[in-house]
Amino acid sequence: MNLKSNIIAAFTLLTISVTAQNVDRNVTVEREYKPIIQDAGKITSVPAVTEANVQKTAASYTDINLPIQVGQSIQTLSAAELELEKKTNPASAYIRIGAGNYYNNMLDFALPVIKRGDMRLDLKVNHLATFGDKTHSTSNGSIIFNNYYKKMELLAGVNAGYEYFNYYGKNFNLLGDIADLTKLITTPTTLYTEQNLVRISRNPKIEKLQQLIDAPLNDGLWRFNAYLGARSAPAKTGLRYEAVVNYNKFNSRIGLTEDIIHTKAGFNNVNGKNRMGVDVELQNMYYSTDLSIDSINVWDSYSVFSMNPYYSFERDNWNVRLGVKTSFSFIHGRPFSPSPDIFAEWKAIPTWLAFYGGVGGGYKVNTLDLSMTENRFLFSDLRIQDTYTPVNAYFGIKIKPVYNLLLDAYISYKYIDNQYFFINKDYATTAFAPSNPEERTIYTNRFNVIYSSASLVNIGFRANYNIRNSLNVQLKGVYNGWKTFDITEAWQKPKFEADLTSEVRVSRNLNLNGSIFLKGARHAKLGDFVMNMKPVTDVNIGASYSYLNWFTLFGKVNNLLNSHYEEFYGYEVQGLNVMVGAAFSF
Repeated sequence: MNLKSNIIAAFTLLTISVTAQNVDRNVTVEREYKPIIQDAGKITSVPAVTEANVQKTAASYTDINLPIQVGQSIQTLSAAELELEKKTNPASAYIRIGAGNYYNNMLDFALPVIKRGDMRLDLKVNHLATFGDKTHSTSNGSIIFNNYYKKMELLAGVNAGYEYFNYYGKNFNLLGDIADLTKLITTPTTLYTEQNLVRISRNPKIEKLQQLIDAPLNDGLWRFNAYLGARSAPAKTGLRYEAVVNYNKFNSRIGLTEDIIHTKAGFNNVNGKNRMGVDVELQNMYYSTDLSIDSINVWDSYSVFSMNPYYSFERDNWNVRLGVKTSFSFIHGRPFSPSPDIFAEWKAIPTWLAFYGGVGGGYKVNTLDLSMTENRFLFSDLRIQDTYTPVNAYFGIKIKPVYNLLLDAYISYKYIDNQYFFINKDYATTAFAPSNPEERTIYTNRFNVIYSSASLVNIGFRANYNIRNSLNVQLKGVYNGWKTFDITEAWQKPKFEADLTSEVRVSRNLNLNGSIFLKGARHAKLGDFVMNMKPVTDVNIGASYSYLNWFTLFGKVNNLLNSHYEEFYGYEVQGLNVMVGAAFSF
């Protein structure tokens, strides 16, 4: 099949309605397939240290990996992970099904439709849900296409997903006490005015108490993504390039619709012994709603253009990148947002000691899709303003004292121009009887945000011990030193986060895994009150048994301590929950 035909085929794939993934199969170390299930039913969070935004080297058990992400807090992910070893080729088709208490259920399916040496076409479907008082269901389908040539790769994909959940959190009165809106002394016709609204295209709403009582009890989020791109082969020594056009659509049943066309392109070429290049991005955002324009905050369409020229020195034992990032936002946000892009790494003793550091920053577009992924209980027409980080400086050290032990520690300082913090959405009335003054303000189970300039000092570490195919233990943690300049607290942000995860292969057929997630005490804002949120201690254990090469049984117990901590203020997680199931490969 020639190049022209393959390009036509890739465009055809984009019309099939089935999260875009940039699948890079050029890996050095092959491992058995290990799917991860993020338990929607758990409705909780887990710390996970992520990687720095720098070019990774090939995976290797005898060299030091590039650093974990520094200058950023541990990111929140789903706590309930189900890890399952499969003794089949990663390219094999498989299906997994599972069920548990709280009506937890899951379905996971993957089928490699085409798996030639130079072409891959994969179909993936997954569903994970819990029902009851705390309902959360996610379903996704994807088609991913890659075609490899001698000097380039063509990639394309489409993904469609639906997320359904209910607003099961608590409401509160002026004093911070739990409030049942249907049992307030205030009459149903009492008028309440929306507070702390960042006005875009509407004024604060004035609603009857009954309207707040009758607010939707759930929401449904549609997500669609399609992408098409090309990039040079990883081993290419001359000109390297990548260009991808991505279309993303997000729709809330009771809120806004967001359409984004995101174009990314970049290239670099040799300059003597070094390389020089430039990366550019253009994001075009469009907003609309099917609801009354008077009842929804609708942003005007706007665009953000970013450019990142750089010069890099790449040597066997050290490398340096010198660059600058510039972003231009049209209509909304900061018109001009510059930041440095400097990174250096020195392998002082290549096999076991390296130092790294740098100064970065950037402009982040807080899309509806990203915001609702971070906190799905946001108020329906809230659009979080974009975030500008002019400086993010960091320094770290990596030590590998023995073959299978990696230690990584760092310290970083970040200044953020307009960091956002979650607070409960509030309404106030001027009509209240002397007998019920605590009802003059109501804090609902939706979330708003407030903004503040802030600085963040991170001190983080990672320790990983691995005996290939037998044992893997990883400990990660970070201290978050927040300082806010316009508000009193870094609301709902913990001082520290940590996790300990382990996997043990007991025998050829039996695998065990466990995890402990910790998060320090947090504080929530209800008016002038500071509300304490309990620390998080979440323990999970699991096992899988491969009865045959094509059949595996698995089980997972999440929240073993039956902890009732809060994901966001007013939203307690599920207690102890169990899921069991089976996997079939073919």
